[in-house]
Amino acid sequence: MNPATKVSTVLIVTLSFLCLVEGLICNVCEFAENSKCKKGKDRCVADHGQSCASISYYFGDIHLFSRQLCMPNCTEDNYTRNDKHYLMCCNTNLCNTF
Repeated sequence: MNPATKVSTVLIVTLSFLCLVEGLICNVCEFAENSKCKKGKDRCVADHGQSCASISYYFGDIHLFSRQLCMPNCTEDNYTRNDKHYLMCCNTNLCNTF
């Protein structure tokens, strides 16, 4: 193998590894109203097995607030009692926008 081929191979392997290591980037917000983060705006890198998530809280039909985060074992669901919680999961960078 000539030196140029060796360098090319090392470069391709290194770049592939960096893409795998970077991970999924999610928005974080502790408290969002009217699609604007009011408290705790940040980003997180999801660990293996985590997804980006957005949880919206309602009282009746009135939207109270939303949260965005990295969440393990995220499964989309609707929870209904006196109030409603909607959990949405996604797996692309910054997909849980607010």
